[in-house]
Amino acid sequence: MALQVPLEISGQQTMSLQERIEGTPTARVISEFVTTSALFPVLDAIQVISVEGWGRYLSEPAHYILFLAAFIQAWFLGTVPTKRWSTIFFGNLLGFALYAPIDIAIEGLRFFQEPYHLVFGGFSLLMAVTGVLQHLARQTTLRQIFTSLLANVSRVLLLPTIYMISEMHLELPSQFSWAAFVEYMQHSGHRFILFSVIFFGILLGLGEAQRLVYLRVLRLLAEQLKKYSAWSLGEELITTALDNPEALQLHRVERTILFMDIRGFTAWTESSEPQYVVDMLNRYYREAEAIIQEFGGHKPSFTADEIMTRFAHPEPAFAAAQALQVRLAPLLAEANLAVGVGLHTGEVIEGLMGSETTRKYDIIGDAVNTAKRLESSAGRGEIVISADTFRRLPAPPADAPTRSLRVKGKTDPLTVYVVTPEPAVSPSPGVPLETA
Repeated sequence: MALQVPLEISGQQTMSLQERIEGTPTARVISEFVTTSALFPVLDAIQVISVEGWGRYLSEPAHYILFLAAFIQAWFLGTVPTKRWSTIFFGNLLGFALYAPIDIAIEGLRFFQEPYHLVFGGFSLLMAVTGVLQHLARQTTLRQIFTSLLANVSRVLLLPTIYMISEMHLELPSQFSWAAFVEYMQHSGHRFILFSVIFFGILLGLGEAQRLVYLRVLRLLAEQLKKYSAWSLGEELITTALDNPEALQLHRVERTILFMDIRGFTAWTESSEPQYVVDMLNRYYREAEAIIQEFGGHKPSFTADEIMTRFAHPEPAFAAAQALQVRLAPLLAEANLAVGVGLHTGEVIEGLMGSETTRKYDIIGDAVNTAKRLESSAGRGEIVISADTFRRLPAPPADAPTRSLRVKGKTDPLTVYVVTPEPAVSPSPGVPLETA
């Protein structure tokens, strides 16, 4: 496979995996606006423009307030962090609650003489109730179908309702009654409009119900795949790869490699219960991974008691090595164990490696082999650092002793520095995080 340099994504906002699964806030706001919040303002605009013309519509401040209230409602419903039945109910009433007081202040008592305002309030309440029912029924297929039918039929009934008011020239809410409806339905054309709208509402409801069922299955599947892939690659790398597939291709890059191994682990396992060994290893893995992530390291690789990871820069790698030694010590002391750590900086080949059916995102190169050799030479509680890494540290330990090591594959001996940390370590301010 030819080596490639990954493309840089500079200045580009990258969506998280969760946003890809659930949808971005912008997409949710737009969906809320066009499917529910803006229905009454749009149909009201069509009715006024059709009857009275563009001039009359554009000259009324109330129409602008109506659309602004609809947008605020859509923004609230689309961006609320956690959707509960209460937020859905009151969120669907928000547009009317914002519009009514402002229009009353402008028009005075005329507000209560407009049957359209009664329709707006009633429609908002109906959407609030059906929205809550949809939310409560989202985990049950049959209930989801029923509530989707109810919500979509309710939406489309807004059209014949506004048409009836316009057609019959109803001017007062008191005229908007069952008797007026019966009189309206005497006309065959009106019956055709009503029944056609209900039919299309049922079709829309069935389509939405099917979409929601599929979407629920896809989201569950996506959540599982996200979890499984994050175990291997890490969420940051997956997100980057979705925007830029070239990021996973093999490429040359400089990394600081960290190897860590438990000293005396093999002998200890021979005299310990297997379940206790597994429990100890899992606790060791969890604590080590948390520390590595804290200092910006890449997703670690576990091989028995050995842990390998990489950093973009030597400084966070050294800080992580110190934290690993200090914070893992109490855990390993239970079994009279300790770790040795090796650090080396150099050029590696990084990317997906393997066959057509089995691949792993990994690194290879002399720098990796050297870091492993340094770790093998480290004693209990020691961090063995290559001279290449030590020289690049902004504030290297002044009293770190040196050793001369002969390692496999190297003609000349290597000068290394040995650090045995004692105090607890916190991340250094401004330490750059790893970016794959």
